[in-house]
Amino acid sequence: MKRKRNCRIYDLSQKMAKQDGTKNACQPALQVIVLGSGGGPQEHNVTAFLVRSIRSDWTRGSIVALDAGVHLSAITQILEETQPAGLGTDVALPHILESGPFAGMEIRSTSASTNAAYITRHLIDTYLITHPHLDHISGFVINTAGLPGTRPKRIAGLPSTISAFKQHIFNNVIWPNLSDENNGAGLVTYTRLVEGGSLALGEGAGKGYLEITDDLTVKVFSVSHGHCIERHTHRGSTSSSRFGSVDPTSLASPRGLHGSFAASGTSPLFRSTGAGVPSAGQDGESVCVYDSSAYFIRDALSGREVLMFGDVEPDSVSLSPRNLGIWQEAAPRIAKGNLAAIFIECSYDDSQTDDRLFGHLTPRYIIQEMKALAAEVELVRQTPVKFEPSKKRKRELEEVNRRTNRSIARSGGDEGPVSPKSIRPRRRSDSGSVRSENGYDSPRISTPTAEMSLKDLDARITPPLSLRQIPNILKGLKVVIIHVKEKLNGGESPRDTILRELLQHEKDAELGCEFIVSQKGQSLMF
Repeated sequence: MKRKRNCRIYDLSQKMAKQDGTKNACQPALQVIVLGSGGGPQEHNVTAFLVRSIRSDWTRGSIVALDAGVHLSAITQILEETQPAGLGTDVALPHILESGPFAGMEIRSTSASTNAAYITRHLIDTYLITHPHLDHISGFVINTAGLPGTRPKRIAGLPSTISAFKQHIFNNVIWPNLSDENNGAGLVTYTRLVEGGSLALGEGAGKGYLEITDDLTVKVFSVSHGHCIERHTHRGSTSSSRFGSVDPTSLASPRGLHGSFAASGTSPLFRSTGAGVPSAGQDGESVCVYDSSAYFIRDALSGREVLMFGDVEPDSVSLSPRNLGIWQEAAPRIAKGNLAAIFIECSYDDSQTDDRLFGHLTPRYIIQEMKALAAEVELVRQTPVKFEPSKKRKRELEEVNRRTNRSIARSGGDEGPVSPKSIRPRRRSDSGSVRSENGYDSPRISTPTAEMSLKDLDARITPPLSLRQIPNILKGLKVVIIHVKEKLNGGESPRDTILRELLQHEKDAELGCEFIVSQKGQSLMF
């Protein structure tokens, strides 16, 4: 009987995949349910997704949440729209849903709210958080206290993200300490992920991936989400820089003494740039770069993957450009046909000027980033590379990790482990500058990036001249647009504007990828 039910569920999954228009509908491996596709200002539709391996069925703990700006209310709304009429009278309970994102799932109540609570309590154990901005976490925070289960919910993210939850959310001020640390209630447990994956985990193409359900594994990388608009004195250790990306005159402020600890405390989410480095005898102020992250989520059996970004800005305007590293990780997966989709934000249309991006993307920059990805894919196809670093590179990373951890241990704070792929910047030789033991004083960071010159940066971003742009190099790849901000001005929908502009850019770029603007309540199969 159970075997017959599983076959029915698989048939329903195939049907949903065909409805979503995916080309690999014959054998879908991953499902992504869009709980929230917007970036505000309407709070009912902010970033939130559910991801599952289709072969897991709807078993306990089989669903992973990626961000949770909205959560329980969005699940309830989907069920309200897809549960059949006459449930409990004309339609007997328990009932297996035949349509909608939760097709194939058994429900036991006529109430959509009760069924949604069951999903949250029993089917979702892990929440992958890209960064701790309210539009990415508020649903989780509010729901956790109201829906206690028999085991704690797991928040997984970069150490800086976990630190932010501990210091600023579950701190008995903004919200009760529901965690299992610092004498908390124990409803939430923290998992600090290693950036770039742990070399001790997995094998082959799955090396470095962490298992988060029986059938799903993940690997996380940090990305830049713009810089802090507040001008403030630097505190902590040294970070990377990209000169020329910010107006130095905007950095001057008489606030505080260099190295002082302001009431706001130190946040490891911010990376300091080298712009505005003080000369001897002057108060030093600079710009802090805010960290977000991107997750590779992999079906363990098939190797199918999706890449899901949090908020992110383009490398070309970033003070701490890191997107290229993501594209270099993604390129071999695309070349092998394993990476099916990229979920990436596009908050504004092209009318938004660079000085008002606030760490986000527009269609012109989406295309720019996709061109960088296309160049990496072509490079991989011409010169295949292994996923794992060389022995020499491993030794270098281990040594960097040891130095970084020693530095953080001296500086104190709750930043958690630092990624073995973190790179401490080289010492600068400028004279007359205030230095700490590892360089200039600046805000502490948990995953520092290497310092580079503009020349070095351009060399990394610009594709090799020997490569010619092959049309449709990204054919088969789906680019799902998320985090679209509504204008609420009665004009054209920002989603329609963004899609139209993307398609116009694509005509010139000839990348071959398919652009999909996500919608709340949507189900996508890959």
